[in-house]
Amino acid sequence: MQYATPRNGKLWDKPLAVEGLTSYRYPSAYGGWVMIGATDHKDALREANRSLREPNADMSKLEVWNGKQYIPAV
Repeated sequence: MQYATPRNGKLWDKPLAVEGLTSYRYPSAYGGWVMIGATDHKDALREANRSLREPNADMSKLEVWNGKQYIPAV
C-alpha cells in the first residue's frame, strides 16, 4: 500500500490543522510526531496527552507553526 505524501516527503514539516485552528506538533515515543490542531498552547498540550502512551506532555517539547516552519512554543 502506498500513502500520499507531499513532494518533499515530509508531511510533519507542514501545517495540518483545519481552518480556524493552529498547527502544533509534539514528539511521539516512537520517533515521529503527534500532529495537532488546537486553539492555543494549553489546548495543544491536552490533545498531545490524548495521543501519548503516558499522558505527561510538557510545554518545552511542544512546537507551533509560525507561518513558515515549526518553532518551540515557549
